[in-house]
Amino acid sequence: MAVADDQVRRGLLRRGFALEYATLAWNVAGIVVLAVAAISARSVALAGFALDSLIEIGASIVVIWELSGTGAQRQHRGLRLIGYAFAALAVYLLVQWTVVLAGGYHPRHSVPGIIWAAVTAVVMFALAAGKARTGRARGQVLAY
Repeated sequence: MAVADDQVRRGLLRRGFALEYATLAWNVAGIVVLAVAAISARSVALAGFALDSLIEIGASIVVIWELSGTGAQRQHRGLRLIGYAFAALAVYLLVQWTVVLAGGYHPRHSVPGIIWAAVTAVVMFALAAGKARTGRARGQVLAY
């Protein structure tokens, strides 16, 4: 019975890694798509979305560390850095938003940005559901 349990645990761990690497790959692709869309539309919102994808890459790395069994101190440091990165993103967006509003600037629309945002919502909800199922089965929470 212990061998079967060990195989199930290893399978769940492999699934957790696969889901997290899929999240990581999606966010890497997102940076490229969103950077191009942000530049072509001159959109602060799309640039912020691209920066968020960069932060999400860091979050995925922290989850991969956790799945790899690294120490709690390293995980805590990674989570703290991600928190700082989100705070810096909020400040960046606030400053850019203020400049854009004060200058009366209106960005162009971005069909690629809209499509990417819509597809990302579907993909991320699917990945989150898979991570939640895997985490519950492992007795852990795989939030990112």
